Amino acid sequence: MGGPGVRETLTLGARGSRSVSLAPLIGLPRLRSLVAPPGTLADPTEIAGLNRLEYLELGSQEWGVLLEADAVPQGLLAAAVNGPFDEDPLAVAGLANELLALWGRPRILQTIVEGDLGLQA
Repeated sequence: MGGPGVRETLTLGARGSRSVSLAPLIGLPRLRSLVAPPGTLADPTEIAGLNRLEYLELGSQEWGVLLEADAVPQGLLAAAVNGPFDEDPLAVAGLANELLALWGRPRILQTIVEGDLGLQA
C-alpha cells in the first residue's frame, strides 16, 4: 500500500459491461480520479458522495444527470465528457459550457458556417 500522499484512480469497466453502484466507495479519503465510460454507473448521482474527486470522466448522459441533480463535485480540477463517436458535437459543447459555468470559466465559442461547396470542375 502507498503512503499518506498516495492518490487513487478508479477506472470502471468498458461500455457494455454491467452497471455498478459507487456506494461502497463513498468516503474513501484518497480517491481523487474516477473514469466511468457511458452506461457503467447504476446511479450517477452517487458521485456526489465522492467529495474528494479532482478529476471526473463520464459519458454525456451521466454528466446531464449530475447537472440536473446539482450533484457535480465542487472540488473538481478537471473533467472530461466521454460520449459515442456519433454524438451531436453541439450538444456536447452545450454540456461542456454548463460545466464551465459552474466554475466561472469562459464558454466554448460556437460558430456555424453555412454554404454550398458545389462541384468543382
